[in-house]
Amino acid sequence: MLATTFALEPDFFERNCLARFLAVTSVDEDTGSADDIVARVELEERLREPTVTVLADRGAPAERSSLRWDVLHCLVPGGLLHSKVALLLWQHATRVIIGSANLTAAGYRHNIELAMAADLGETCILPRDVLHGIAAEIESYLDLVPGLEPDIPTRRHAVSTLGLFRSRVATQPPSRARLRAALAPTNNRTGPLSHLDEVWQGNAPLRATHVSAYWDEKSPAVLTQVAGLLTGRPAAQRRQCVAVTVGPGGEIPFPPSHKQYVNEVVQLGPLDDEPRVLHAKTLVVENNQFLAVLVGSSNHTEAGFGLHPRRRHRELNVWLGAALDSPEGQALAGLVPVGEPIVDTAAYEEPADEDEPEELAALPSFFGLCRLVCGDAGWELWLGLGDDPPDGDWSVRLPDGQGLLDRATWVAAGSPDMVVRPLVPDQLPFFLDVAWDAAKGTWAVVADDRHQLPPGPALSELASFHLIEALATGATTTQLLRQLRERVAVGQTGRIISDPLARFDAHSVLLRRGRKLAAALAGLERRLSEPVVTVDTLEARLTSPLGPRFIAEKVVTEHLASGTERAAALFTLAEVALSLGRVAWTETMRHIDKRAGLALVDEALKHLEELRLRIDGATGDLADYVARALQEAGRCIHS
Repeated sequence: MLATTFALEPDFFERNCLARFLAVTSVDEDTGSADDIVARVELEERLREPTVTVLADRGAPAERSSLRWDVLHCLVPGGLLHSKVALLLWQHATRVIIGSANLTAAGYRHNIELAMAADLGETCILPRDVLHGIAAEIESYLDLVPGLEPDIPTRRHAVSTLGLFRSRVATQPPSRARLRAALAPTNNRTGPLSHLDEVWQGNAPLRATHVSAYWDEKSPAVLTQVAGLLTGRPAAQRRQCVAVTVGPGGEIPFPPSHKQYVNEVVQLGPLDDEPRVLHAKTLVVENNQFLAVLVGSSNHTEAGFGLHPRRRHRELNVWLGAALDSPEGQALAGLVPVGEPIVDTAAYEEPADEDEPEELAALPSFFGLCRLVCGDAGWELWLGLGDDPPDGDWSVRLPDGQGLLDRATWVAAGSPDMVVRPLVPDQLPFFLDVAWDAAKGTWAVVADDRHQLPPGPALSELASFHLIEALATGATTTQLLRQLRERVAVGQTGRIISDPLARFDAHSVLLRRGRKLAAALAGLERRLSEPVVTVDTLEARLTSPLGPRFIAEKVVTEHLASGTERAAALFTLAEVALSLGRVAWTETMRHIDKRAGLALVDEALKHLEELRLRIDGATGDLADYVARALQEAGRCIHS
């Protein structure tokens, strides 16, 4: 998943957008209950395989609660990152959403918004050139993130998602839709009005209808530019109107000074019975035979339409055009329902629009990229810094108030462009607090390798026999954790027993435990045999709590902590290695670079060998069996 937004509510995005995209079944109601903990764990587990990147404006919050998805803040010279698009890629489906809604509760729950969705396939309404143009426009946003150099892993993750999207677009059949479509971004080269002729057919336009949440009170540039497009005949039919919502006191969000440039101001809707804030943006241009509709993120301002010589936002829109008497044209014509004319005496009230804040405490570009890195010395924060520090004092702190860096310390160290600070594994921050001048903001932390992140306290509670039982029964870690917490809630401890006969198993009998292990390993092989669409997905499977590396680490750690069951630990290591050897990796990796995938499997085998060497006295017949199993697995993997 790759999405762009101006405003961002990380908590809403995680619990609603991400949870739905990843098909999370548990609900986090933020009450602190066991169910909330389970829901959080399920989301964390679901986030292991996909790559999720959000590109937001520099002023958007960074206070997310998971490092398993990336938020990158863009700094647009002379404007804002205002684009609102999402690329959703599942294993067998791809969807593109373009519209007006930010990744906020208001955008997805309460406002009046307008968006379009295009699913790749034979019925996709967007042609390949438009889809490729969307990918190129989004990729250009990566250059707006301070410090995001090409070799940074976080950037490679986003580029990989775009690469997968492009590969799917390349296999698209030619569009058979009767809609004409054209990409219409706002950037430093162009604006949406420049692309109308790419979809327009027939005689010149006669009429235009505007919907916008925000207007330049002192500039009618958008209205005059659109009026210049209305050159159709007869001239008496040329009309320009604006559709607005009416507030509880009769107020409207359209400046009275602009009424002289339009023929009519009309009420938008009605849509439903709920009081809603207008946040949609669209422009409908038509004559008596054809119409075109602009759908996307641009407010009807100079910055939104790219009409200002210096101030331009980055926007993403598309034009959709069709003959008015076609089913597609009729559908487009119904996008903007209009009601009664607004009386001339209606009061003007400038909206409190989340897209056009009066004050925006954007993090200065001096604070580049903050990376979380796990190296030989453990976890570290790499603070990337520019050459244009804020005037006066500034400081960077962990969320708990612990100081990491300030101006005096930085200057005393020689004003380096990178400052490294060590961390402890149970205190990895999701963001940092930054203060400069009289302003405060947050600095997002991005993990170079999210597969190295610790599992979190809830999953750390699970013992190896819990994980083995989950694999044997087909349960997920979420189901397992829920059962464990339910047992704790009623005062029970010990293993989760799903088989009544299991209570009679003697822990010292290796054979009976071997049967459970055999079922678990069969489950492990099935999980690893499922085809993957990215190398990142394969790495997630190998390192997840139900993956071979995590389970083997648990087994050995528990043995070293208790000093018992050495034979069982060695036997489990051997069987995990042999399971890796039995997977048909060529089939699993048919959609990815096989060489990169096999390198990850080799790393997993190397990890098992390192675990074998950690077991004291790992000699004798059983230890030799483990060594032979590792060798045999390596041979099978590469055969």
